[in-house]
Amino acid sequence: MVKRAQSALEYMMTYGWAILIIVIVAAVLYSMGIFNPSSSVTTSSSGFSPFTVSAALCNSSGTWVSFVVGGYPNGAQSATSVTLTLTATSGASGSGTATAIGSPTYTSGTSFKMTAAGVTCATAGGKFSESGSIGYSVTTTLGAQSYTTTGTVAGSAS
Repeated sequence: MVKRAQSALEYMMTYGWAILIIVIVAAVLYSMGIFNPSSSVTTSSSGFSPFTVSAALCNSSGTWVSFVVGGYPNGAQSATSVTLTLTATSGASGSGTATAIGSPTYTSGTSFKMTAAGVTCATAGGKFSESGSIGYSVTTTLGAQSYTTTGTVAGSAS
């Protein structure tokens, strides 16, 4: 019994410091957010179909969002009258309607940018989240149709 206790004590003395250091390093890395995958994501979005957010930027001048167009409903080839309305949910303030930069007609597979001057972020490096809706019109074989899609966009303020 004495040999077992002595063996266990020698084991703890030999490897205890190494185990303690590993636990401390893991705790420090966890507190820094290293194990949080969302801390390395610069832009994320959900919704807005058939538009996909490819980039988002928010600063004291406003919010810029880049979109890539997917397939339109009912076989439509292009959209016009695209408007984006954004409302700040966290890390940003304000709300407003975004204006398109570039062509007024958006075909499937193209990309375009929109800017909303009324939605701003004051803290550089902080995270922001905004919700919104996109209204757009398409022409199909059934005639002109209008659609609205909703979604959220999040990222790091600059």
